[in-house]
Amino acid sequence: MTLIGIVLGLVAGYFLNYFIIGTCEINMLRFNKTIEPLSYVYSTLITIGFTLIVNFVTYFALKKIDMIESLKSVE
Repeated sequence: MTLIGIVLGLVAGYFLNYFIIGTCEINMLRFNKTIEPLSYVYSTLITIGFTLIVNFVTYFALKKIDMIESLKSVE
């Protein structure tokens, strides 16, 4: 799911960047609409890093839960 989100986010981010920069421009001020390839690498690595951190934290939190007992509870 993370890889699908990364790919969709990179594609959607490109078009969102083009739209936002295009709407912010005025006659006296123009912005460069290109995104450096290294920015794609950084955003991918940051996303993978956050995913690993969340998975690591939730893994140990879920290990503390007794699944048999949680199925027996009436909540």
